[in-house]
Amino acid sequence: MREGAKVPASDVYALDTGDGGASRLRLLDQVYGSSTRRMLLDAGLCEQTRALDLACGIGRVSCWMASRIGSAGAVVAADVNPDQLVVAKSLCSKCEHLSTVEYIEASAYETGLPEESFDLVHMRLLLCHLTEPAKVLREAYRLLKPGGVLVCQDLKLSSIFCSPESSAYACMIAHGLAMGAMLGVDYDYGVRLPAAAADTGFRSIAVRLEQPAYMRGPEKRLWEHTFAEVAPSMVRTGVATTGQLNDLFEEMRLVAADERVFIAQACLPGVIAVK
Repeated sequence: MREGAKVPASDVYALDTGDGGASRLRLLDQVYGSSTRRMLLDAGLCEQTRALDLACGIGRVSCWMASRIGSAGAVVAADVNPDQLVVAKSLCSKCEHLSTVEYIEASAYETGLPEESFDLVHMRLLLCHLTEPAKVLREAYRLLKPGGVLVCQDLKLSSIFCSPESSAYACMIAHGLAMGAMLGVDYDYGVRLPAAAADTGFRSIAVRLEQPAYMRGPEKRLWEHTFAEVAPSMVRTGVATTGQLNDLFEEMRLVAADERVFIAQACLPGVIAVK
């Protein structure tokens, strides 16, 4: 497999991986990381926890979980793309006072990990990229011990908005949703997550919503950078031309530079759910 190749188990992931996507993923964690950490602590993450970070990406959450877990617990960081694991290992190796993190290349559909082997399974922005998200929820359920907890956040792309309004963002959101429909995925999957968790058999489901907003700073440009990474897929699927996208990106850059405009980032509906 060539470096950076998309493999079947990653479904139709349209974003960059490895070093190519690392800057965006770091920025994403700056925007949403605090909410993820609160959810993990509320779910009972502690020194004895055996946790799985499924679709770990560049390992920001894995690394943080390891800093909270002692020698009695463990973190397994799994991703289908080996380039992501290379970056994750490099990141975690620079952190101090960490428990050992085990990195494995695995499909979220069939991890190959033992049944009922984790106290906690974490997933962030995974299910919206998959054609069979319910299958992954069933795999997470299988992996959890009785009483174990799922912590999951996913995307509602259509919730992004600007004030004053930006036609560029409205057009780009429409292009993104159209591309997802053509690829067979749902970039608004987050709103379906609580019901899907219940259908899987999870109980005591607590729902969380996170939607940061910014008037300045690099975080304000998160979705501009994200759309830039998926632009080739938008062109390939025929939802927009390169020229159309370039015009939209120019307007998005102007919006980011205007400190009178705030951008509300995509809402991430999340659940803390018990097996």
